[in-house]
Amino acid sequence: MRLSFGRKNPAGQGAREGLCIVIVSGSCCIPGMGPFDEQARRVVEQAVSETGTAAQVTVLPVTKAFFGAVSKKVMGELMAMFNQGGKIGLPAVLVNGEVVSYGVPTLEDMKAVLSSYAQNNKEELQK
Repeated sequence: MRLSFGRKNPAGQGAREGLCIVIVSGSCCIPGMGPFDEQARRVVEQAVSETGTAAQVTVLPVTKAFFGAVSKKVMGELMAMFNQGGKIGLPAVLVNGEVVSYGVPTLEDMKAVLSSYAQNNKEELQK
């Protein structure tokens, strides 16, 4: 298991070392979101540990995500949420560029996601 919180790593890289998990943090703009970001980081870290998944985890400020580190589609979804109800789904958790959680994920949901990706990777390797 490889964890690298806070290291600079674009959302699309890291597949060679396992899954690339990005937590898009809102605390850069809204300091009150810090506890939610920390909670999401702990859930992801625990899920990675308990499933034995090889993963590189990066916490990315939403300002960097907005300027190209995360796909335009994901940023569009976040902005649409904000425009529809004033809420924004942060922290957002992405696995290999796909959103798996808007908001803090539960441990069970995160473990299920990681197990699913591991199973899919295993099937692809057998082909």
